[in-house]
Amino acid sequence: MKKYRNTVRIIKSLVFTTVLSFGLISEAHLSEAAGLDKTKMEPVKAVQANSFQSMHASKKATPAKPKTKAKVKVQHKKESKIVKSQASVHASETARMHAAPNSAIFAKKTSAESNGTEATLEYLFGSDSASSANPEGEDFYLGKLGYGSTVQFDTSTGNGIYFSSARAKNAGYVYGYWFLSGIQKAPTGTSASDWGKQQAKLALKTYESMKSVYGSKVRPVIFIDVESASTGMKDNDYANNRSIYNAFVSFLNQYGQGVKPGTYSSTGNWKLTMGDFSPSTPGAYWLAHYPGDIPSDLTTSNSYWGNFPGTNEKAEIWQYYGGSNDYDVAWKLP
Repeated sequence: MKKYRNTVRIIKSLVFTTVLSFGLISEAHLSEAAGLDKTKMEPVKAVQANSFQSMHASKKATPAKPKTKAKVKVQHKKESKIVKSQASVHASETARMHAAPNSAIFAKKTSAESNGTEATLEYLFGSDSASSANPEGEDFYLGKLGYGSTVQFDTSTGNGIYFSSARAKNAGYVYGYWFLSGIQKAPTGTSASDWGKQQAKLALKTYESMKSVYGSKVRPVIFIDVESASTGMKDNDYANNRSIYNAFVSFLNQYGQGVKPGTYSSTGNWKLTMGDFSPSTPGAYWLAHYPGDIPSDLTTSNSYWGNFPGTNEKAEIWQYYGGSNDYDVAWKLP
């Protein structure tokens, strides 16, 4: 892992434009998807037999052989074991205590080679869905709240089919995501826009349930999981998919009371379900793009960590590995 010196964590306030968006897969219809139950058909995240492999639970890769990287490149030990960095110790208690509802947590460190003249970002690490702990650290966790008209988060246990209470308890910050369902899952006679509102209303209610369990570590963002699946978005049904998505975003912007929409998808999945549509949830993009094996470079210089589809904005969170283990890295947290 990276060696950090003179690490100083600072909190910067972010101003978020209210709109919508959230993505995960990439050019490969299946492989790049964020290992999410997202693209899965339901249920079972680990076993996706009769489902369209989702970004959050696609293929399982074998960790790459250790490679030595310089500077901010992430280094692996033998057998793909990763050296823990200060990022894995989570954001400081002070940062958590004083973080404003809509702030992003940044961490900077002085590069040994810069003699104090340059600063590079310290990255935060986490996992999502029902995966195991990220060996890089557990700074944050993203769990599934539900899909369509189905709630999958259990308030009594703080758990869910794609929500790990163990991961959420260990993480410094917790997020919830909603697997957006297409018109094929809407009640008979329901319009696309009404279907989007209904899902957003249920997602917000479930988010509040999650917050009642995990308290102040829960971040004020609900990620909209846009994926092609039987319980997700319908392929090439652009008009309905966009209306559902827009209605979801608009509802949270109007009634979220500080809880804003984010978007998760991959380049390939976004194009398949949304076409050339541009998402509108700036400052809260989660991109799924898999290199195959666990990459040795987990920084924004990695070409797989690109802009969110339809935008010129670098995704804040990158899901770089999927399958039975869904690993994520962030250069800042929305």
